[in-house]
Amino acid sequence: MASLYEILDDAHDGEGMDALGRQFDLTPAQTEAAVTALLPAISTGLKQSTASVDGLARLFGMMGQQQDLQEMYDDPEAAFGPEGLAAGNDALSVIFGSPDVSRAVVDQAQKFSGVDSSVLKKLLPVLAGVLLSGLMRSGATGKSASPAQPTPSGGNLGDILGQIFGRAMQGDTPSGPSQQFPPPARQPSPVPTDPGGQAAPGGDLLGTILRELNKGIQEGRIKPVIIGGGPVQIPMPGGQQGPTPSAPEAPQMPGGDIFGQILRDVFGGAVGGPARMPQGQSPELKDLSDLSKKLGVMGGAGAAVFGDHLEVGRDVDKSHLDNLQSVFGQFTGAQRR
Repeated sequence: MASLYEILDDAHDGEGMDALGRQFDLTPAQTEAAVTALLPAISTGLKQSTASVDGLARLFGMMGQQQDLQEMYDDPEAAFGPEGLAAGNDALSVIFGSPDVSRAVVDQAQKFSGVDSSVLKKLLPVLAGVLLSGLMRSGATGKSASPAQPTPSGGNLGDILGQIFGRAMQGDTPSGPSQQFPPPARQPSPVPTDPGGQAAPGGDLLGTILRELNKGIQEGRIKPVIIGGGPVQIPMPGGQQGPTPSAPEAPQMPGGDIFGQILRDVFGGAVGGPARMPQGQSPELKDLSDLSKKLGVMGGAGAAVFGDHLEVGRDVDKSHLDNLQSVFGQFTGAQRR
């Protein structure tokens, strides 16, 4: 699987690193240093912000509602223009959860790379946007797909999200008020397992999710979301509404409950299905509690779905990684690992 570094290097027809250097007037060595300093922060932020099913649903919601994100991987003008900057900042709001984290990451990256913080501040949202745009290429095989390589199940992640958010087809005009249509509860879908019968980390969980989303669209259980009128609160487990603990200021994204229901169904199958409830205990909360524990063993929901796509792809200096972990621990309460 392509790592974050490989995804970036393959962007813009294989000139992703060179394009960054030209845009920000950096030498090749400075570009390499800046990217090497920032990628571990994005990797850590992605893993922590998507560790829970609802965190991963929030990422999918942001990907779907940010219409300028998908083009950033192919088009340098889209990546470096004002729309790309806005899309990248939306991406950072989900990955880091707070502007304070972004500022602290930039400060640490400057100390490590020697690249001026004013440059790193401009580079960070572009980098985040291009990387998420690359992740949207992932399809039913769990691999990064090019436009010339259509994926099974109706398309890649970007294609499916575009359909849910009403952008898939020309002339497709959803009618009616802005709504969300979570599919009805059903039996969890089968997922790939290892020889011992356990869910295989890095298996085709993403493909399973895409097939379920595409099936829901085709059957009319998932209808396009009309975006407008400000942020939409995402229903959270137990009837609560709000951001995850790992991202205290993360915005609420349209469509979160659509993805949350699908993801809970798929991951229910991935980790063995619902457990038997003790008398008097809420089935919903019990299921989510068991799911959270088992996802922890798998590295979290995002890591289970995207696998090595969320890895840096280069050796990371231990002191730099420790300092970044301290940043996340300070602002998000994340545990150092």
